[in-house]
Amino acid sequence: MATSWFVYDDTGGVCDPLNYTIISGNPICPAPKRRLCAIFAEIQMIGGVQKPYIPPALCSEIHLAISTLIESSNVRLKP
Repeated sequence: MATSWFVYDDTGGVCDPLNYTIISGNPICPAPKRRLCAIFAEIQMIGGVQKPYIPPALCSEIHLAISTLIESSNVRLKP
């Protein structure tokens, strides 16, 4: 399955795929690292739009990054 970076729109739940927009290339997520910026995930189609597939493991990874303020290979943070 194809993967991509998705930028979080700062609204709603961080594990809801409807709150993300696919981007090409790497996300720009400057320091300080305080809140969710983007995730790297498999692509799924929802209503004809590319959205991230967020299984429980990725959702946990997102919450861990937010709570510890430490990025992972699939989760980027921003100011």
